[in-house]
Amino acid sequence: MKKISRLSGVLITCLLACSLAFAAPGKTGGQFLKINPSARASAMAGAFAGLADDIFALYSNPAGLAQFQKAELATTYLRYFGDINFGFIGYASSLHDKGVIGFGYTYLLVDKIEKRGIDETLLGEFNAKDTDLALSYAYKNAVPSVLEGLDLGGSVKIINSEIDQTIAYTVALDAAALYRPAKNLSLGLAVQNMSPGIKFKEVTDPLPLDLKFGVSFLPSQELCINGEIDEYIIDNKFYAALGMEYWLVKQLALRAGYRFGYDTASLGSSVGLSAGLGFRIWSVGLDYAFVPFGDLGDTHRITFTAKF
Repeated sequence: MKKISRLSGVLITCLLACSLAFAAPGKTGGQFLKINPSARASAMAGAFAGLADDIFALYSNPAGLAQFQKAELATTYLRYFGDINFGFIGYASSLHDKGVIGFGYTYLLVDKIEKRGIDETLLGEFNAKDTDLALSYAYKNAVPSVLEGLDLGGSVKIINSEIDQTIAYTVALDAAALYRPAKNLSLGLAVQNMSPGIKFKEVTDPLPLDLKFGVSFLPSQELCINGEIDEYIIDNKFYAALGMEYWLVKQLALRAGYRFGYDTASLGSSVGLSAGLGFRIWSVGLDYAFVPFGDLGDTHRITFTAKF
């Protein structure tokens, strides 16, 4: 019976990993780390590493936190396909001339999964849960003697995966930079999820090591155009994204984008598209993103932010 239970658990785990790998079979564990928690960034197809001017720099480029002059709090909820619940909460605050520190907590939960044996016998139910607790730090104009206007940042992340009461932990590091060669142009670079991997019993899976480069151009105060490339080195997956944000008025923004690299032949032509809205009243913001995944279904992200 225990052998059947283990086989069933492994099968379900593989199915979950494939789903979370954006319709591409992954070679790594911790696939939930690829899910963008920001509704604003997701509406721009995830192209945010070169901009990184809000709390979600924690996810895209922690060097972007160096821009903060006020404290910022944000939370996101995403109802993913396959009855998967995903959420994020983050906080960052300036230490004045000592830099900016930030905290982020991400979770993914699938509950009441049926546990069945090879002969389809129902053995009960179990939950699958992934969490990521990140501590980030950024410093503005970190090396003026070498390169003026270069911000540096990084994150230490504690990652936990739990499947049917089997728990695995690991630690990962992010390193990032944000550079402004001109007032309306910024460039971002990040290496994320550097880790020895996460081990379940005798099997160790590497995390999705991501090398990303982003660019952000502001032709006017109302319009922002962003581009980003992501090279998942171990998964051997490459994505390129282009997104824009346009503020119709101070309180309302329109966003759209397209992410290249998905399997459109299998999922349909709509996969890769994204769109959304942003609302700002005083120091409070509400963002929404619509991101279709073709035959897998549509996703809706909602983010609440506050500055104080």
